[in-house]
Amino acid sequence: MKEIVHITEAFGGGVLSMLTQLSNRAAAAGVEVTILHSIRQETPGDFARLFHPAVKLTYVNMVREVSVKHDLTGLRDLIRKLKECNPSVIHLHSSKAGVLGRVAARIAAPRARVFYSPHGLAFLRRDVSAAKQFAYLSFERIAARLGGTIVACSKSELVEIETQMRARQARMIENGVNVAEIPPRMDKSGDEIVIGMSGRAMFQKNHEAFVKLATALHSPSVRFVWIGGDERELPAGTPAGAVSCSGWVTRERALELTSELDIYVQTSRWEGMPIALIEAQVAGIPAVVTDVVGNRDVVQHGLTGFVASSEEEMAKCIAILRDEPALRARMGAAARASASKRFSMDAIFRQWLSMYQFGSDKPTREFGANEVASYETSSDSQF
Repeated sequence: MKEIVHITEAFGGGVLSMLTQLSNRAAAAGVEVTILHSIRQETPGDFARLFHPAVKLTYVNMVREVSVKHDLTGLRDLIRKLKECNPSVIHLHSSKAGVLGRVAARIAAPRARVFYSPHGLAFLRRDVSAAKQFAYLSFERIAARLGGTIVACSKSELVEIETQMRARQARMIENGVNVAEIPPRMDKSGDEIVIGMSGRAMFQKNHEAFVKLATALHSPSVRFVWIGGDERELPAGTPAGAVSCSGWVTRERALELTSELDIYVQTSRWEGMPIALIEAQVAGIPAVVTDVVGNRDVVQHGLTGFVASSEEEMAKCIAILRDEPALRARMGAAARASASKRFSMDAIFRQWLSMYQFGSDKPTREFGANEVASYETSSDSQF
């Protein structure tokens, strides 16, 4: 591989987390890596420090929503920058880059292998009308005809891609995390139970449902914590003391706060495969999650947590875990044992390296000892 170019408009959250892992490890292995990115509200101001010094970061003006004017500007920018890079591999992240990037690749780098990771399918969004959902699906179907391989991050997402998008080439590589940097759940003295979620105040994450659960279940011995939330973002009428908010925190601090939880809750309306949920499972925390794409793929119902179909069912599952410390301990241990192996970025990165090298039609293989040692030695480094 001469060079890998990652393209994303959704430069934040789980997409940013995966980009840092993939690009840093590739750069440490001696691969040239360029990231063509936009800036979102959730993009950290100091994002450059997250990346290996050899990773080239280049701004491209793309916007989330459909806009003919802005999209044409973004497309021209992508074409120009791809011609400058002349990559052998192009990896597109999230829906806007998935559409514009495949058009740009056909024009500027027709010989490059192209991979598209949706990180949550736009046509599954529940904050837009049915007409917009169909429009997003139509865009995905058209873009799929431009070639490349669509790579789902969960089994449920792969099913949607194959049945709804009718993709000709689709594969699955699950999301991964650097297991070594995730602190395990803290053993605490005392009887207090801490229940929490992590995420910004947005329709997708459905923090309102978390607040409802907290309102119904909090007590002097049960504390609910919203990691990343602000008290000003709590719904009107939230009882005083029902939810503690951390405000914006760094990822390192978010991991520390997660390790203090006894139960993790994910109330999302839709997902791809949430990194924060994976991190909670790796930490050894049983989870109660909504039955949506991504959530249901991470949590093994009845073994590492519960997958619930309604808020009422979520409340019952949380109450069961609250009242049964032995069950919490058993599910937490199962979560850590399973997730630490399944979602280890070492294994996930090997899959991506093989995909980059051979494309979708070739079998995966183990890379040579020198290559593996090169990136595994640096996998615990902080950039």
